[in-house]
Amino acid sequence: METYARRSDLGGRERHNKPWLDGRPRYIFISDMGDSLSGAVHFDYLKTEIYDVVTGAKGSRHMWLWLTKKPGRMARFSTWLLKQGLPWPSNLWAGTSITAMDKLWRIPRLLTVGDSNTVRFLSVESQREYIDLEPWLPDLDWVIQGGQSASDQYPFDVEWARSMRDDCRKWGVPYFLKQLGSTVELGGRRFALQDSHGGDWSEWPEDLRVREMPQTNGVTNSGTNGRE
Repeated sequence: METYARRSDLGGRERHNKPWLDGRPRYIFISDMGDSLSGAVHFDYLKTEIYDVVTGAKGSRHMWLWLTKKPGRMARFSTWLLKQGLPWPSNLWAGTSITAMDKLWRIPRLLTVGDSNTVRFLSVESQREYIDLEPWLPDLDWVIQGGQSASDQYPFDVEWARSMRDDCRKWGVPYFLKQLGSTVELGGRRFALQDSHGGDWSEWPEDLRVREMPQTNGVTNSGTNGRE
C-alpha cells in the first residue's frame, strides 16, 4: 500500500489513453487480487495498512477503491474506526462484487459502510446472468459492469449492458462498462471480437462505449460515450 501511495499525483492532468480520467487523481484498487477483509485479518492491521496509508500525506492525494466480497465485515471495520473517532475517509471508496442475483444480499451491507460522504459502488463482474439493480440504484454512487474474461462458461449478453446502462441513467448513477468478456452474445448469436477479453471498446456497439466516473473533489462526471 505504501508503495502505491508514493506514486505521482495525476490530478489535473489529461489522460490521453483514458479520457474518462481527465483531470482526476490517481485511482488505486485495494485487494484487487484477494480480499483483505478475511476474518483472519485483524482490524488493527487494516487500520495500519489501509486507513493510515489512505489518510497519510501521500495517500490522500489519490482515490482508493476497496472492493470486497465481505461488505458486512467492511461495515464492522467502519464502525470500529468510528468508535475511535476516525471517520471513513472520503477518498476511500467502498465496493462489493455482484456476479448474479443471489449475491444481491451484499448491497444492503455495503450501504452501511461509512457516512454520507462515502462513495459506494458495485463491480458487476464477471456477470453470469441478468441482474436487476434498479431497487438499489438510488442509494449507489457508481456501477462497473463486465463479462467473464477467463473462459466461455458464462456468456455475456450485450442486452444486459444496455439494460443496466439505461437503469443507471434513469437514476443518475455513473455507469462504467469495463469489458464484454471472452464470450459475447448479441441477438441470441455469438458476437465475435478480436480482443480475447472483450476490452477493446472500438469493437463494441457504439452506444455501449460508456465509461463514467462519480463526481469527486469538484471534478464533474465524464461520460465517454463514443470517444476513443
